Amino acid sequence: MSFRRSVFTVCVFGVLSLVGCGGGGGGSNNACSTLKIAGGDSCSNFHNVAYLKADNGHCTGAYISLTSVLTAAHCVIDARRIEIFSKGNYREAVSAAVHPLYDGSKYSPFDMAIIKVNAPLQGGGPLPILLSYNPQIGEEVTAFGYGLDEQGRLPTDRILQGEFPLKAANTVFAGYTGGTSTILSTGDGSTCGGDSGGPVVVRSPSGAVGIIGITRSGPIGCSAPVGRPSWLASTQSNGAIQFLSERVADFAVN
Repeated sequence: MSFRRSVFTVCVFGVLSLVGCGGGGGGSNNACSTLKIAGGDSCSNFHNVAYLKADNGHCTGAYISLTSVLTAAHCVIDARRIEIFSKGNYREAVSAAVHPLYDGSKYSPFDMAIIKVNAPLQGGGPLPILLSYNPQIGEEVTAFGYGLDEQGRLPTDRILQGEFPLKAANTVFAGYTGGTSTILSTGDGSTCGGDSGGPVVVRSPSGAVGIIGITRSGPIGCSAPVGRPSWLASTQSNGAIQFLSERVADFAVN
């Protein structure tokens, strides 16, 4: 991979370094307080959830160590350049490793990849993988993403309108099958284009917070009616844990 800093890079990096919370949410049910989603709340305090800008599109990812970002495999396939933005951080990818069992389809339970960055994350720690607790059907989980919102706006559009580009929405866990997990909208928000690779997080009864999966696909469109599904590549499957252990020896765990 080769990398160049663009005007887009300078603009987004400057905004992510300086912008505070704008618009969205608030109150005890704010999805961001548990740690875009179409609908959902604007999040301004996350250093470890990142916007990924590649020459073939954009996605979301999460730092699971200070130098490793977890995202969806389809976000890095054929990408020659990947830039990684999060609050206070601009990084460049130096390598990307795709899960060896990823078959290239949107149905693959192993749609995940690890990006190594050129400098450690600053301003916060990584987001752990949750291995000490399995969510129950009907339990609230939170999805994060830099994708299109319900108005079809890109994260750069939200920046220009005074919002922080990262958003989150509370959803409901709907089950796990063979490496794939499903979440359902409660009407608060749903995943959309650009949220691929974004972490879905749960807080266990003991208070442990961590990633249970990453967004890999969902229905066409950005509406968020109750019951709208999104599908995750589970980070709790044996295949996922083996991949992460081989690629990121120091990934954070709860």
